[in-house]
Amino acid sequence: MNILAGVDEAGLGPILGPLVVGGAAMQGPAGADPWAALATLVARAKHEKGKVRVADSKKVHSGPHGLRRLEETALTLWAAWRGDVPATLAAWLHDLGADVAALQRCPWYGDLDLPLPLQADRGFLQLHGELLARALQRADLAILELAVRPVDVEEWNALIAATDNKSKAHFVAYSEVLARLLRNLPARGDGETTHLVADRCGGRMHYGGDLRRLFPERRVEVLAEQPAVSTYRLHGGGGPVAITFSEQGEERAFPTALASCLAKYCRELLMTALNRWFAQHVPGLSPTAGYYVDGHRWLDDVLPHLPRLSIPTERLVRVR
Repeated sequence: MNILAGVDEAGLGPILGPLVVGGAAMQGPAGADPWAALATLVARAKHEKGKVRVADSKKVHSGPHGLRRLEETALTLWAAWRGDVPATLAAWLHDLGADVAALQRCPWYGDLDLPLPLQADRGFLQLHGELLARALQRADLAILELAVRPVDVEEWNALIAATDNKSKAHFVAYSEVLARLLRNLPARGDGETTHLVADRCGGRMHYGGDLRRLFPERRVEVLAEQPAVSTYRLHGGGGPVAITFSEQGEERAFPTALASCLAKYCRELLMTALNRWFAQHVPGLSPTAGYYVDGHRWLDDVLPHLPRLSIPTERLVRVR
């Protein structure tokens, strides 16, 4: 059986809220296309009634029903893997491997018992998850791992201070998820392959040095480093692994698209928690998604209250 894995992020551009890196890994027969194998239950190119859409999270999260659709994607695939729908955000983050205690150092994440789902119908999620589990089994496909790594503002600002480089700070969290996926995979037999497709980290083209530091026990072979795609092969360990950093990686591989949706949904949930906490402490405050223009509108309303709340701005606002 071959393995296909993917890594993507959500929230690199905002001034508020976390960066979240998502990861997913699957196994299946050579040449298997999960989008084709699951086509009766999963849509790719557009929203289709009765299906969940696995694609770039920005496309899934579009329109007035975007959050519900994103939630259906993330939690249905989770239910297909784990057999149930998580009850709360805290429980789900824990099962995804996130450091919940580290997040809860921020007062707005102190209570992460946000009930799930937020908008989707639990019965739909459970039933669709069961149907997807059967479809995966019929296609000889299996989900091996789903993971997220949230990086909140305080940690992000510390990474920027340590690296003085947004791309390097970004890759710290990216590499943690990438390493987790590859180190938790079963060993490959002769003729079996492992391929991880990661969405490109900004405009970076060269990842060989990072991969050598990340996997010192392996030999890293550089296959290509081009403006749109950089490819590498890891030798040793549990067998060779191909790694591709690509623009629009979520268009190339199902697990990368799923990772994109997991990351975006996790960020939306954490922003929901942040907005609810501040709304309790700043009367009349409207929520924000944290992006530049609206984020500054929100900050204009919040900044006068930070001294009273004993919150330094560097815990709330990104330096880059």
